Amino acid sequence: MTEGKPIRALLVENDAEDAAILSRYIRKMKTCAVNLTHSASAEEAGAALAAEPFDLVFLDLELGGSDSGVEVLERMRSDDLDVPVIVVTGSGDESKAVVAMKAGAYDYLVKDTLTVDTLERAVRYASRRHLLEQERKRVVEKLAELSVTDELTGLANRRHLMRKLEEEARRSARTGRPFALLMIDLDHFKDVNDRHGHQIGDHVLKQCAAVLLENLRRTDFVGRYGGEEFCVMLPEASAEGATHVAEKLRQAVDGLSSPVPTISVGVALSQGCSSVEEVVRRADEALYRAKEAGRNRAVLYGHP
Repeated sequence: MTEGKPIRALLVENDAEDAAILSRYIRKMKTCAVNLTHSASAEEAGAALAAEPFDLVFLDLELGGSDSGVEVLERMRSDDLDVPVIVVTGSGDESKAVVAMKAGAYDYLVKDTLTVDTLERAVRYASRRHLLEQERKRVVEKLAELSVTDELTGLANRRHLMRKLEEEARRSARTGRPFALLMIDLDHFKDVNDRHGHQIGDHVLKQCAAVLLENLRRTDFVGRYGGEEFCVMLPEASAEGATHVAEKLRQAVDGLSSPVPTISVGVALSQGCSSVEEVVRRADEALYRAKEAGRNRAVLYGHP
């Protein structure tokens, strides 16, 4: 619901007289305007919810037919419809309203004691609660994103990277298809920081991260391993394919303008490794050999 805009509400009520009464009360509300759509059955309600977005649902618990209001509510939740629901019930059916509240309804109204004031209070409460829950979800999602993201480059952080490697190792063990790991290090990166300052150094890291991401498949995974080191995981890759990707990345970074330095790449396959740590060690060893051989090159573990 957006403050100042009419509320798009769906009334699910099979009794025409009750629907007319509730509609009249809704029109009399002073604190908010409501654009009301009426559905006379669970089937009509399902079609309406699928056809357009609603800000609020008034749901009668006794719909008649095979579906009850609680079943409609449960179906909405199983379909991940994030719409606040106010259930409407007759006198003596408060126990059913409690069941509906447990199923996810925000509030309930008793038809025989319904007034414009109680209706407005229920709508205001549902609106505020829904806004607060949406904000809480955004905060939780943001915290979850921050927990797996490197703040500087926007790539996966080391913790998330290692988790993905463990997942890929399990998948590889099930399928028998190896994955490749590229360990990438920026050559002479300390000189960039010393000559140009850490702000420029941070910008260089961002540029390199962007280039790596642009030159990988959607199925590949790249993260910042630490400092000026990046790590790329290539699912179901051969030695030839992994070396080709490593060379492609090296050339892409080499084509960037100064002060972006070149990169050295160590390539290792998971085949024959007993753990993720062993794959990482092999890729790291291949990277060390690339550095020893003069930098700005890719070296495959076990090959000259």
